[in-house]
Amino acid sequence: MSTIAPGVTTDMALTAEEIASKEFLVGLRGYDKDEVRAFLQTVSSAFEDAATQLAAAQDAAASAKADAAAPAPAPAAPSSDGGAASMSNLGGQIEAILATANAEAEKVRSDAQADAARVRADADAYAESTRAQAEQHENEARQKLTSAQDEALGVVADAQARAAKMEETTRREAEEKARASVADLTSQIEELTSARDASKSQLGELRTKIDKALSLTEG
Repeated sequence: MSTIAPGVTTDMALTAEEIASKEFLVGLRGYDKDEVRAFLQTVSSAFEDAATQLAAAQDAAASAKADAAAPAPAPAAPSSDGGAASMSNLGGQIEAILATANAEAEKVRSDAQADAARVRADADAYAESTRAQAEQHENEARQKLTSAQDEALGVVADAQARAAKMEETTRREAEEKARASVADLTSQIEELTSARDASKSQLGELRTKIDKALSLTEG
């Protein structure tokens, strides 16, 4: 005989149809509906067989009770002691039949209740296991998402640091090139200025020589 799981009622109001049509909540990455439906159909069939056996036992007990309540046929030849003994034996046999039928009916009823309790316990355990697996998958997905986000932030931060460094390097190189260009232009200006001053000086000297040559010619 099956044992009844703790906390599970043995109310026989549960029917085979209710077992077969039982619905479960579906969580993240939930259970296989076809697998659960096949399981419930198997349980429903077993439950229906147990109910049929219980009904048959109850019918047998009712028939035995009806036979016991019916008037016994009159004996062919009454006797003072033999008739009483026969009736006593018949009554004992009837009581034994009734006791056996009642015991069998109670056993079938108890087995059916225990099977129903086991089915409920199995279904609850399956649903709890499915829920726990869904929660585990959800936690794993959340951890992977957090890890991916952290990695992405690290990549972005590294890229920003590299860009800032490249920008600083480019800025310094541009400043150095600009300073070099200014220095080169300044040097060229100074050279041109010196050349201009030298030309002016040479031009003045040449003018002086021309003036002297003209004065000698006139004299």
